[in-house]
Amino acid sequence: MKGICDYYDVGDARRAAWSYRNAYREVDRADDMVSLAADQIEVYLDGKQLEPEPGQHVVPHGIDRGVATP
Repeated sequence: MKGICDYYDVGDARRAAWSYRNAYREVDRADDMVSLAADQIEVYLDGKQLEPEPGQHVVPHGIDRGVATP
């Protein structure tokens, strides 16, 4: 677990991006970074479509469970 996650819709793709705006100290490198679900949307950088690296894939797990906000 990295902290409380914010999910974002991208066009018609629901929850296709997520971010940990205040990640836990142990994983604070993830602060304010955004992850994109390449299986739901096409992601381009400098005109080139990005693809997951071999072995990378999205594992759908639903919303964060058992996490309460202060």
